[in-house]
Amino acid sequence: MALRAPRTTRARRLAIPAAAVAIGLVTAGCAPSSDDSGSGAAAEAGTVVSAETLDELRAELEEAQAVPEFEAQGPAFSVASLAGKKILSMPVSSQLKGCDDMARQVVDIAKSVGMTDSTYFQNDGGPAAWVQGMNQAINGGYDGVALVCGIDPASLAPQMAAAEAAGIKVVDMHLADLSEPASDLIAGQTNGQFNRAMAMGVASALVEANGNPIDALMITSNENPPSIGMEKTVKDEFARLCGECGVETVNVPIPDYATKLSSTVSSALVANPDIKAVFMAYDAQATFVVSALKAARTDAKAYAFGADEPVLQMMADPSTPIGSDMGPSFPWMAYSGADQLFRVIAGEPAIPADEAFAPYRMFTPENAPQATPPDYGFGDSYVQGYRDLWLDAPAS
Repeated sequence: MALRAPRTTRARRLAIPAAAVAIGLVTAGCAPSSDDSGSGAAAEAGTVVSAETLDELRAELEEAQAVPEFEAQGPAFSVASLAGKKILSMPVSSQLKGCDDMARQVVDIAKSVGMTDSTYFQNDGGPAAWVQGMNQAINGGYDGVALVCGIDPASLAPQMAAAEAAGIKVVDMHLADLSEPASDLIAGQTNGQFNRAMAMGVASALVEANGNPIDALMITSNENPPSIGMEKTVKDEFARLCGECGVETVNVPIPDYATKLSSTVSSALVANPDIKAVFMAYDAQATFVVSALKAARTDAKAYAFGADEPVLQMMADPSTPIGSDMGPSFPWMAYSGADQLFRVIAGEPAIPADEAFAPYRMFTPENAPQATPPDYGFGDSYVQGYRDLWLDAPAS
């Protein structure tokens, strides 16, 4: 849905202390809109987002919170030829629970169709660890590799070439936003609604602020490709909807969450008490961000991507300052990723990357209690949906 940009008058640039600069904090003011001709007049004194726009945002948020339905993204095909083959499944980092669970589930799914020697590869994240996993697959005679949660194939280009030469099919699962083209280094990929998740986070923050201007902090982890587009989406959405809102960003790599993230957020809050929204590229940041928000005694809230179970459990506590968390079901992603991998190993065409994805759902403190096992608030229609596509599969 296209929304009308409201009138804006200024952009805000924020001062950052030296301690924050040392770990990469970048200030970015949102450019004001040049459109003064529309009906985007503020609904109340001090607001910059019109009542009409707020109503449109609320409607989009309501739609985003609906339980998604399974839709087949490719034709049925035989998996009989997969019996006796094996895959290696490697998460971007085993410390990210959702990604780690997903990588293990891909192995279980592969075993269920006869790939009984399939293996999970535990790692702490980063290219050096990923190289070890790829080398194990190449040297171990594997037939396929699942790169889980967006491992950048460009950072493993020599290993991708060696895998292709060895006849190993590599599928990168949840690699990039739907708007991004497929990587030519791999046999196939599944993507995600990363940018939409962040756009809905911005909508949630502006609705929470009743259309008043706020400043925001965006925390990226740009070693993972989707993070870059997610940061751009946050900036673009604020520029489109609230030109008086200020946005600053900081990049914290995943391995540094435990040691740097809380202090980074704390420094930003001290430097700018007007920060009312903290956007997390990955909700694995939540524990450290929430800790900093509570310690600062601020009324700021966090808005996340991921929909990881531990974070949704945190949201069910009304004292937790998380406004929303939008993401996929990791079990559903395991099936969508396995489907893509099975196709290419079986000699079938890969589903186009902009069509191969597991749908997202937005969770708030109100509906977060629905995100419980076994379906985590997504239902389970996808399980039979995918198994109906896998012809000649052994009985599950």
